[in-house]
Amino acid sequence: MENSTSINSDIAEEEISLADLLEVLRKYLLGATIVALLAGAITFFASSREPKVYRAAAKIVVNFADGRGGAELDVGPPPLDLSAYREVALSPDIIQQVLGKEAEARGLSAQMKNFKVETVEGKYSGLLRLRVDALNPKTAAAEANKWAHALLAWENKRVLGKIQSQKRAVAAQLAAVEHQLASMSALDDRYTSLSLLRAQIQKKYDQLEIIEAGAQPRMQLLETAHPPERAIKPRPLLNAVAAATMAGLLVITFGFFKEAVSPFVRRSEEAAAVTDLPILAEFPRLPPRSRAELPMEAAEFLRVGLKRLLLRDEPAILLVTSSVEGEGKTSVAIALAKALAQEERPTLLVDADLRRPVLGKLFGLESSPGILRSFATLEDAAVEAAPNLYMVPCHHPPDGPVEVLGRYFREWIRYLSAEKRYRYIVVDGAPLLPVADTLAIAPYATGVLLVAAEMMTRKKNLLRSVQLLNSIGVQPHGMVMNRVRQPSTVFLGGYSSRQYGYGRAHSRSQTKTFG
Repeated sequence: MENSTSINSDIAEEEISLADLLEVLRKYLLGATIVALLAGAITFFASSREPKVYRAAAKIVVNFADGRGGAELDVGPPPLDLSAYREVALSPDIIQQVLGKEAEARGLSAQMKNFKVETVEGKYSGLLRLRVDALNPKTAAAEANKWAHALLAWENKRVLGKIQSQKRAVAAQLAAVEHQLASMSALDDRYTSLSLLRAQIQKKYDQLEIIEAGAQPRMQLLETAHPPERAIKPRPLLNAVAAATMAGLLVITFGFFKEAVSPFVRRSEEAAAVTDLPILAEFPRLPPRSRAELPMEAAEFLRVGLKRLLLRDEPAILLVTSSVEGEGKTSVAIALAKALAQEERPTLLVDADLRRPVLGKLFGLESSPGILRSFATLEDAAVEAAPNLYMVPCHHPPDGPVEVLGRYFREWIRYLSAEKRYRYIVVDGAPLLPVADTLAIAPYATGVLLVAAEMMTRKKNLLRSVQLLNSIGVQPHGMVMNRVRQPSTVFLGGYSSRQYGYGRAHSRSQTKTFG
């Protein structure tokens, strides 16, 4: 058998099929649906109780061309891009002008989140969309329009402010010169020079007036805001759908993650990859508290898969065990013994799980001689439980089970073999990992069957079980998968990582599993 490192590499490199994905989806679909509906209902209820928010927007066009018109005086401001206008629009001073006293009452920083600017930039012009959210549609439209006019006023002031300040300075100079001329005589030597200065200042003032009259702000109001008819939020139905979708996807994602990192054997292929043993049969997962017999179709396939092994010795001794308790080894042993008995060959079923014996109680054999008496007297204490099916139960757990089996089982099984009364002997052994009982009897079996339960048997336990058997020189003949979710395929010749063969059988029988 390959070492554990290579085995784990095989598992890591195993491809996930579409069927596996669909199976995981099917497994978690109900839970995802319930969580999604619950999340959607809660979100819908919560969203319905939220206040309605309305949105209005005003649009402003920005011209990027320089509007100085070739004037002699270079007094106009430099052009700005849309990003600069956006920062100005969102500045606290502009927002303060829009909100007025309301900004002080509710807090300016808290209110600024309701003001958004969207920009669209072209080659020669751009567009500013001033968007305002409010609890009232008329309030939203009014604040959007007020915001647009505040920004236009800022631009007008930026464009005309320098020109108007220069006009005021020139006008003051002109007034001062005229005041001096008014106090002089025309015959005064300075009168002529002051008159020329007054004409120059007047010319400069006239030029500034022409520039002011021709100066055009780069912003123009394109569209005023109107009260919206519908609220933009809340949207209970949309929010509910989004919440339900997210919740469902989270559950499904969690399911895929859980399956991917699961320490348990998820399907037969994984069990085969871990142990490098053939899977001889699959038994279905069944509802709890069901006491119907195991499906005989699966047991028949197991019997056929063991045919070569059964022809090797007479009697053929088959030891059925598992890694830990609760994986269904006893149920598999019973089903296999009944399938072998149908060949009309004497078949013996032995309860060698001395610590937790159940066969006597299951078949009502409490009053029959048990295996401990048979060990002591070296006799056949079997009781016929069905045509061609005989049983040796264990009624009471003995002290030191591993010592009892190690001392008596070898001679007892040799005695039965020499008698040749039974063609097949099926031994229900104890689990391998908790106790060493089965290791004491495994070397005397014709073949060892290892039972694993889907999504119950841990991969490391399965690998450790095979290693324990190998450590005493026993190579398990194959594996039986129990509690399989979809046992549509039951394997005839078994398969491993190197070779496989399989057949199909559909079974819908239900049972309770033991062991």
